Amino acid sequence: MSSLKKFKVTIPYFDSGTKKEHTVDFLIDAKDPAGAVSSAREKFDAYEKSSHASWVRIIREDGIRVEEK
Repeated sequence: MSSLKKFKVTIPYFDSGTKKEHTVDFLIDAKDPAGAVSSAREKFDAYEKSSHASWVRIIREDGIRVEEK
């Protein structure tokens, strides 16, 4: 069994309300970078569903960054 590592995942996104790009960082414990991105995307999606904003947040796929901490 491999131990979990800590990753910082930065997700850039646009919101449909202002058309500005923003970023959000997540600290994730995962086995590998791909798992960290998957978990961060789940957290991003959960936040979007729980917020009551009238705009949509769209991830800029080519800008996702993962850094091992």
